[in-house]
Amino acid sequence: MRFSAGTSAIIPLACSAIAGLCISASTLFGANATVLDTDPNADGLGFGKTDAFAYGGVYSLNDTAVYNGNQILVQTQAGAAGGTGAGISVPVSNGENGRNQSLDGGSNQDVNLDVPNATAPNSVFATIGNATSTDPLHGQVAKLQNGNVLRYSMWVREDPNNPITAAPQIEPVIKFEFWKEALSTFADTNGGQLQPTYGDKIVDTDQHLGQGIWLDLNKNGSVIDGAAAGQGRIRTVNTTSWTLIEATYTVNDADWFGIADDVYTVADVEEIRAVMFWGDFANTNLGGSLWFDNLQFEVFKNAAAVTPNANPNPTLSEGVSSADFNKNGIVDGADFLAWQRGYGLTTGALAANGDADGDGDVDANDLTVWKNQFGTPGASPTVASVPEPTAFALAMVTNLCVGAMRRRR
Repeated sequence: MRFSAGTSAIIPLACSAIAGLCISASTLFGANATVLDTDPNADGLGFGKTDAFAYGGVYSLNDTAVYNGNQILVQTQAGAAGGTGAGISVPVSNGENGRNQSLDGGSNQDVNLDVPNATAPNSVFATIGNATSTDPLHGQVAKLQNGNVLRYSMWVREDPNNPITAAPQIEPVIKFEFWKEALSTFADTNGGQLQPTYGDKIVDTDQHLGQGIWLDLNKNGSVIDGAAAGQGRIRTVNTTSWTLIEATYTVNDADWFGIADDVYTVADVEEIRAVMFWGDFANTNLGGSLWFDNLQFEVFKNAAAVTPNANPNPTLSEGVSSADFNKNGIVDGADFLAWQRGYGLTTGALAANGDADGDGDVDANDLTVWKNQFGTPGASPTVASVPEPTAFALAMVTNLCVGAMRRRR
């Protein structure tokens, strides 16, 4: 996707040049539609890459899963334990704020050192036409400013082979975070109070502003944020199709309360972090997986510059459904018999069993595909699998697929 100077831009992402660490959608119209860069082993937090993570032993992730030829990220919850979670995070630099330390706590007795941010502000802010200001380390540069609109979107699907059987304490929430020290993991919230008494996270659009977008996994109409339902901030996903989920926020430092008695503004921001997080801190019985693809983080000059969301449906990158179950080049009666023998399989079904649409089961939907393709040449689709990682190196992509959160608790 091209930048549109003065209106909006997608933040560019440098993808890790390490074998097996990049998730890419199949090509779309001759170009890479999506790259999601993850390193579950290093769980690295750094500018120019995303951080898909799972911690605590209950959540896990697979960044080499494939569905119908399209690589996806799979995150799974299993078991029952507190203090565990998963998510996807992307940090975007806003340069150095000039602070070397802050005095936190109720009576300013806690000295909190601030490491200078050596990374210049992301070029996206100049691309959309933000004004320049003096950065103590980087000179005259364009930075984040009030009125900018952030949009973070992703396509999500519940795993048809491993559907959600119980919702975690914290169902997935999509949001933004603003940090006064770049790449920090020091985000104290002092026992859940609205604002922290010390730390580096200035504001969390979910915890502090009540603006997070939630996925209601058990579809009971509520999430841990009791105001979300009444404010229309709850979404649902399913096992049969991809669902586009997005969160937006208009930057306004008048919304911010600061840390303890210290008030911060947009000029104090060194990092903007797009966030998706789900987790459990209450020993909930967990179970099931979610699929993620085509994550995209966009920045617009202002509300008037916001364009319709063009984040492409992963289905466009996936193989075509096929009822040629025996792979003999024609959809015929023999394929119907294969479907009939496999009918009723609910997990782990392959094309040879009659799974035409690659969703892992054999049902009436597969028979519909057979009816529609009867008498035509066959083309067998690939199905969900976990191949060995292959070497896939990219230096830079301009259609950013970026992610959400870091361990903050």
